[in-house]
Amino acid sequence: MKFIPIAKFEIKLMLLLSLMLWHVAQAQEASFTATVSKNRVVVGEQFQVSFSINTNASNFNAPDLSNFITYSGPNQSSSMQIINGSVSQTISINYVLAAKKEGKFTIGAASIQVGNKLFNTKPFAIEVGKGSGQAAPQGGGNNTAKNSNSAYPEDVESNIFMRATVSKNKVYQGEQLLVTYKVYTRLNIVDNALSKAPSFNGFWSEEVPNPTRQSELHSEVLDGIQYQVAEIKRTILIPQRSGTLTIDPLEMEVVTRVKSKSRNNNFFDQFFGGGYQDVKLSIASKQLKVEVMPLPEKGKPEQFNGAVGQLNIEASIKNNELKTDEGCNLTYTISGKGNLKLLEAFKLKLPADIETYDPKITDKINVSADGVKGSRTFDYLLIPRYAGNYTVPALPFSYFDPQKGQYVTLPGPEFLLKVAKGAGGDGMSVSRGTEKEDVKLLGNDIRYIKTNMPVFARKQNALFSSDFFWLLLIIPAICYVLFLIWFRKYKKDYADELGTKKRKANSMAQKQLKLANDFLQKNEYNAFFDEVFKAIYGYIASKLSLSPSELNKEKIKLQLEIKSIDTNTITQLLELLEVCEFARFAPVKDGNKMKEAYDKSVELISILQSKLKK
Repeated sequence: MKFIPIAKFEIKLMLLLSLMLWHVAQAQEASFTATVSKNRVVVGEQFQVSFSINTNASNFNAPDLSNFITYSGPNQSSSMQIINGSVSQTISINYVLAAKKEGKFTIGAASIQVGNKLFNTKPFAIEVGKGSGQAAPQGGGNNTAKNSNSAYPEDVESNIFMRATVSKNKVYQGEQLLVTYKVYTRLNIVDNALSKAPSFNGFWSEEVPNPTRQSELHSEVLDGIQYQVAEIKRTILIPQRSGTLTIDPLEMEVVTRVKSKSRNNNFFDQFFGGGYQDVKLSIASKQLKVEVMPLPEKGKPEQFNGAVGQLNIEASIKNNELKTDEGCNLTYTISGKGNLKLLEAFKLKLPADIETYDPKITDKINVSADGVKGSRTFDYLLIPRYAGNYTVPALPFSYFDPQKGQYVTLPGPEFLLKVAKGAGGDGMSVSRGTEKEDVKLLGNDIRYIKTNMPVFARKQNALFSSDFFWLLLIIPAICYVLFLIWFRKYKKDYADELGTKKRKANSMAQKQLKLANDFLQKNEYNAFFDEVFKAIYGYIASKLSLSPSELNKEKIKLQLEIKSIDTNTITQLLELLEVCEFARFAPVKDGNKMKEAYDKSVELISILQSKLKK
């Protein structure tokens, strides 16, 4: 057996590894970025600027740094990472600088060449002050924790903040947008919890689900500074009214671990993990403003019912040849991207001899960062009462397309119903007349009637002359009149959709609370609080005759005050809703809160049911 000398083997291995890295560097997309350790400093304070490229490059050109003192640089370093079999290489060119004077200075773009292509970094600003006080928080955060006597470094609060962004700050009414909340940090976070969820007044909101239910850290450069970023919450918003709407801040409490300023720390403390302390901070995003434009009146179709997005319609009918009193299904399916969950049922224009009922609504809707997509199906049951041929008129569907800035009308098909007379239909009874032959036969049957028969006295029938007989005649008439009165009231009540919802509000809430109790027994935390939240909101919406899209905490409070509900009950109700909202996003799941929330929801619905009887 022939052995390869160790030295030759190492050389070949290094050449092979270098070749692999060269191929990886050529295969990945080149990225050239600039980062800064601080973008708010004081005169004489040192900071570092780094220019990084993730592939082999040449001809690096630094920006003009004449406004700063260069203590060190350019210093080149390289690093390689292998994560899940994926190899990445980064080359960095670093400078250590210090500001000469006060003011706002710009570090311009650096350039580097990769093959035949030239890459440039983005310029960024450096603010230089004269004092030695604490720098302002980066990135527009609203850090609220202040403690002048704290023993931790003064720049802690400037190295962690929360930022809220919207995908669009100018939209049409009914057009969806995405709001994203992120935490930016250069510190070690050991614990966190939401302290106040934002209220989206004037918006219909839908949380974008996170399959992992955990926020993963990733790197991001903001204002020239590199941060570790965690995405906390993403929500799809659909404005329900025009004007300037406000998105309130999201507030959060975080605990960070930092080096202590105490002078008592010695080498042994640091070696065995001492010299650090946990600092609790409150951070919040800034309040955002969104300009909502009203839908144009010009060109608005008569049948427009508020649909906004990029939509389509499909219509079909099942079993269009039937008999009287049989049913057939007419379905309309709206699909695409838009405010699908806010679409209301169509108002059908049917012949008078065809009865119909409220449709069954089926949703197949997905919510993602790209928006609300899917379909909503309206399934109508049609019952013809008389035989004949009937036409179900075409039902056009109109929606507003915010991308085009105009209304779109889609034509619908016309359907023909062929209705035959059913078994229970009105028929004509035909009786056969007496023929002549029958009369002759009848004559043969005539016999002599004896006249000397005994005379029988007619006995008085007690039934016909009794009160019970007249009662039997009157009761059906009275029942018929009462039935007519009840039937008219029934039709009137059930024609009133809001009245029906009011009557069924308590039973629907009890069903959802029963489902919540099942989740409580299974200790399914998020699902439990979601059902309790739906039960409370659904009950209030039905009892106050409001649609869920226009319901918010301020309106709930106002309407319950109008209904003379006591302040204590209103306060407990709003607090319960907040508990449900916070619990769905809390990183730590407290099982005791589930039982408390369930008992409180049952108690509050019982109180409201007794006070909102009408």
